[in-house]
Amino acid sequence: MNIFSRLQRIGVRDNYPEYGNAKIRLSNMAALFIMVFVAVPFSVIAYYYVPELIIIPLLGILVLSLVWVFNRIGAIYLARILVAVTPLLLAATFTANLMNGNDLRPLVLYLIMISFSIIPFLVFDIREKKYLIISAILNFFIFSGVEYLPFLWVENVNLDFITEGFLFQLNYLVAFLLTYVVVFLLAFFNYKSEIKSQQLIEDNKKQTEELHESENVLKKNLEEVQKAQEEEKNRAWVTEGLGRINNLTRQFDDPAALSKEVISEIVKYVDGNQGAIYLVEKEEENDEPFMEMKAAFAFGRRKAIKDKVMPGEGLIGQCFLEKDMIYLTEVPDDFVRIKSGLGDAPPKNIVIMPLMTNEKIEGILEVASFQVLPDYKVDYLKKLGESLATSFSMNKINANTKRLLELSQEQEEQMRSQAEELHQNMEELQATQEEMERKNKETEEQNQQLQQQEEELRQNMEELSAQSDEMEIQMKEMMKMQSEMKAREDILNETTIVSEADLHGTITYVNQKLIDTAKYSREEMIGKGHNLFRHPDMPSEIYKLMWDTIQSGKVFRGIVKNRAKDGSVYWVDATISPVLDADGKPEKYIGVRYVIEQEDVAQKMFDKQLKKLGLK
Repeated sequence: MNIFSRLQRIGVRDNYPEYGNAKIRLSNMAALFIMVFVAVPFSVIAYYYVPELIIIPLLGILVLSLVWVFNRIGAIYLARILVAVTPLLLAATFTANLMNGNDLRPLVLYLIMISFSIIPFLVFDIREKKYLIISAILNFFIFSGVEYLPFLWVENVNLDFITEGFLFQLNYLVAFLLTYVVVFLLAFFNYKSEIKSQQLIEDNKKQTEELHESENVLKKNLEEVQKAQEEEKNRAWVTEGLGRINNLTRQFDDPAALSKEVISEIVKYVDGNQGAIYLVEKEEENDEPFMEMKAAFAFGRRKAIKDKVMPGEGLIGQCFLEKDMIYLTEVPDDFVRIKSGLGDAPPKNIVIMPLMTNEKIEGILEVASFQVLPDYKVDYLKKLGESLATSFSMNKINANTKRLLELSQEQEEQMRSQAEELHQNMEELQATQEEMERKNKETEEQNQQLQQQEEELRQNMEELSAQSDEMEIQMKEMMKMQSEMKAREDILNETTIVSEADLHGTITYVNQKLIDTAKYSREEMIGKGHNLFRHPDMPSEIYKLMWDTIQSGKVFRGIVKNRAKDGSVYWVDATISPVLDADGKPEKYIGVRYVIEQEDVAQKMFDKQLKKLGLK
């Protein structure tokens, strides 16, 4: 930095406003300019032509030097008052002494005084109006009262040196130059103020746009939160509905009674208007399956309505064959109509759902509605399929067991009747007593066999009942575990990037969050190295530290700058952990990363990491 720049920056401080520092620099420049181009030349002129007045320009040099001293010690307003008032005061004193006893007025000195009189407008900002007004008023009185100043000690000075010749022309040049410089600086600083004002307007506009962008981001986040809340509400609704159906399945053993209660509950719960349940039965002659309507809710007349449906017959039979849901939103007017006291109308939506467990269909559920069912209600019907299938299957097993028990009891009653008849025949047919005794013995053996069969049936019933209870408990636990695993997986997919790699860093698993963030498809990432995401700004030392850490069986954590497929940058807070085998050696690596949305925060965290590692 040269001496001119150092003189210009005397008194400038960071805690001063920018306009204040600008005026301090300007006062330092004005002091240097007046000293070099006015005070020093007039000291030389006074030395040769009016040595009695040399004290005035020398005093000006001293005062102008004090401007830098006062700025240095922090007396910035006093320094600027000196540079604003002292030049005019000393010039007016010099002029008054030259005019003392002379009728001629030195016009060139008046021009110089005019230039000095406007210095306050140069060194003071309009926001410093108190000092500006004081300085301007002082200069006004000094300029107006130049003929009345009391500081006179010479008279009848020969003014030829300043009214003609080379010095006269030089002083005119200095006077005009001084005036032009002051006016130019005023215009220049006015121009800079306009530029700064324009910049402030543009900055304000930019901040307004950023605020609008932030507002849009907040609205988007709020919508996502509301969407998540709505999804959680829908999941709770589904869970409650499944619980209510499970309570009904425990209350009823008869499939027909259970079907009636279940279809009523389902149609009301999903805000439907009609519904029916068909259970799979088998023909006695050829053991062929068919669907029989066991219960219906608010069912009117339908085109070619049947209570017994064969496989492949109509939508119900087609659903049985395909083992998949049928979802209709365009229903023919004559297919089915929903009736009420005010009239009837066709439904807008029909859902036909197979009740299936272990790839075996136990029945068909049909629901019709005036309104198209939302996705979460359709999901509720899907989840009901397996639960109801299991319940109806158990009901059939229990019904068959009950039927066998009743058949056994009926046979036992028949045997008792036969025993009584044999006893009567023994009295009437004594001649055949031996034959009858033989028959009685055979009958007793048959009774024993029947009793044995009855005991075996009772044991079978107890085992079936225990198996039923155990299956119900296992089903509840399995549904709870599936719900918990699904919730954990949904949370991870929404908030966290998860990937797995083998011992060589080859990607073996990615979740949906990584696909959305890195913009690669799953096929593009599986089998590739993690350097697929590496950004060129990432130092290789960090990756070396990461590999050294996880290969030693420890967890690595750090801030990583990655590059997506489209070249965009995303920052992550990465945690990579080895999965150890029984010997404590890594057999694969699992990485969990959280995306850092604010790039400036991520950059600061990254720089801090580099400093900690001695890389910056």
